[in-house]
Amino acid sequence: MPSIITPRVLLCFAFMLAVLLALPASARVMPDLYDVSEAVASRGASDRASATARALERVFIRVTGDLEIANNPKIGPVLKQSQKLVQSYRYESDGNQLYLNLAFDPQAVGDLVHKLQLPLWPNNRPGTLVWMAVDTLQGGRDALRQEDYPELFGLLDGLAMERGLPLDFPVMDLNDQRNMPLGSLWAQDEGAAERAGVRYRPDATLMGRLLQTSGQRWQANWLLIHGGRSYAFDASGSSMEEVALRGVNGAANLLAERYAVRSSDTGVTSAVLVEISGIRSFAQYSAATSYLQGLAQVSSADVLAVNGDRLTLALTTSTQLQTLQNVLSLNRNLQSARDDGLVDLSGYRAPLGSAQNPLRYSWQ
Repeated sequence: MPSIITPRVLLCFAFMLAVLLALPASARVMPDLYDVSEAVASRGASDRASATARALERVFIRVTGDLEIANNPKIGPVLKQSQKLVQSYRYESDGNQLYLNLAFDPQAVGDLVHKLQLPLWPNNRPGTLVWMAVDTLQGGRDALRQEDYPELFGLLDGLAMERGLPLDFPVMDLNDQRNMPLGSLWAQDEGAAERAGVRYRPDATLMGRLLQTSGQRWQANWLLIHGGRSYAFDASGSSMEEVALRGVNGAANLLAERYAVRSSDTGVTSAVLVEISGIRSFAQYSAATSYLQGLAQVSSADVLAVNGDRLTLALTTSTQLQTLQNVLSLNRNLQSARDDGLVDLSGYRAPLGSAQNPLRYSWQ
């Protein structure tokens, strides 16, 4: 029978906090958002300055989630001073091409994003599983497989790196073909996507059907499934590669819109109370508190009470409540529990996130 945690047990095991910091979030932490490689013509100062400005623009796209960030008038002056944000750089050659590898200072970039009141997309991001089917004038309809289209999937991997969006592709073996038959994929069957995704456990699923309408015209219909909602959007272009890349860009835009912390979210700091049941060991306590304390949207996570297997924390945040809930939903260990907010005789219900009506989760 599992032991019930008590405050005395917490004190006895406090020294273990430093070694029990495993974060069980299902979303992935993107570690290389601030590292960029740019092709350069020479090692000269002018070429290095130009490449550094281009590289910083790419970093801003990754950390804000805004593909059009370069059009923001606030960005131009910053790019001219981009070398001040460089943490380190080095050159390397690949054949006849020289590359400048740059590492920007994450803290300095983050401070600048905050100062300029730009959106900040934290680096804990939804892993996205991509299913695609194609219908060509000559070959007809088929599922897209990596082994058949290595160049296309290479482009998608490159774009995923540029957007900071972790992508996975199904192996399309017999198991995948049984759970996601071509007809279901083309119909963008959400039930089939759920069944076929069990083995991959994605945070989000992106389904695309790419149709060649003429020799140089393509049309694509995309469906992003995430967080209990579906988002449909279209893309058109002159090649299969173009509409596929637009599909990944569209998914990245939607996910950034959901998870980015925006300037309108900041300013007023508030305390949101969270209650987590099912905490039956110190390891679970440590994992839960470490996860919450490590969220970019949370400036502090203070334990208020431990009652049996129930842990209550106060999260200090300037993020909107819905954004915070979206972020918490990325952790599969946190399962949203039933809302037990009491309603008094006058019909009043305490605000969600308050002491009387905390956000309730169970730890799985």
